[in-house]
Amino acid sequence: MRRLFILFIAELQRAWLEQVRYPLQFVLGLVLVGLIFYLLLGVAQISGVSGANPAQVSRLLVGYLLGLIALGVVSSLSNQISKEAKSGTLENMVLSGHGLTAFFVVQTLARFGQNLFQFAILFFVLAHLSQINYTLSWQLLPAFVLFLIAALGLGLALGAVELLFKETSSALLLLKLLVFPAVIAELPQLEWFPLVLGASIFRELLQGGVVEGLRWLLFAVETVALYSLGVFLFQSADLEARKRGLLGHE
Repeated sequence: MRRLFILFIAELQRAWLEQVRYPLQFVLGLVLVGLIFYLLLGVAQISGVSGANPAQVSRLLVGYLLGLIALGVVSSLSNQISKEAKSGTLENMVLSGHGLTAFFVVQTLARFGQNLFQFAILFFVLAHLSQINYTLSWQLLPAFVLFLIAALGLGLALGAVELLFKETSSALLLLKLLVFPAVIAELPQLEWFPLVLGASIFRELLQGGVVEGLRWLLFAVETVALYSLGVFLFQSADLEARKRGLLGHE
């Protein structure tokens, strides 16, 4: 546990050094994500979905940022596994005693801090520019934590594919095409999926609403189930990759 904590601190420091070294990249990332939101908002207004209703704009903004957060976590896990596989260091990581699952989860969480800071800035700036009213409460924290855990579970499931087949660009693209629109639009067909349900709860809390206890329970149970499934698939793929000798090469 102590070594994982040291790893977490080291990854935090590395992420911070990269941010300090490349500040323009951070700023341009903010500008790009903000411009894409306004493009998305324009398309929604043309189609008559949001109009000028601040509540609808708020729902679109929250869904947009949460969708990016989910995709960022999933992509980060997959990209890190791919990077370690290409550098031939997966076997060394196994021998280190950390365990691949714990290592990649800790690494992703540590490097996610920069993205979280970026998205927080975007939310407050875009909410101000769009004249959106929102309510901050302590319940937003558990809602966000559960949303993040669900995204980690999905990332581990994709990571299992990465360990065995090495190339997951098509799978990642398919995941983006499914998850991102579902989180933004709250598709009724996927309202039970933890990321979509979590986005819905997060929206209601920001608008000052009260979430029923049953929905909280459902969200928590689904999140635990998805994360547990992701861990199971990733660890099973880890064992299979070791048996087949796939950890030492692309």
